Amino acid sequence: MTQMLTAAELRALILQQPAYLNAQAILADDWGGRTTANPLYQTPISIADLRFVRDLQASGVSPVVLDFTDYGAVQTWISQHQTYLTPNVISWLHRPFE
Repeated sequence: MTQMLTAAELRALILQQPAYLNAQAILADDWGGRTTANPLYQTPISIADLRFVRDLQASGVSPVVLDFTDYGAVQTWISQHQTYLTPNVISWLHRPFE
């Protein structure tokens, strides 16, 4: 069963708003490319960004890049993207497995 996007998520998708662009950067594994204007400052990936990625994948809009239900996949993704993650985000990713 596919999940529906929220109204805010659908609006962000249609209007190509920053929330959608952030999710697309995560899905394309190009988070570092989002901040090319100022390479000295990298914005961390937020929980909201990851929720949007999860919802885009669950709704079938985007292919599954990060399986939020697979502990090994989550651990691998965390280790590959740790420089962009805060402790709160890592904790959020681990929460389903506690």
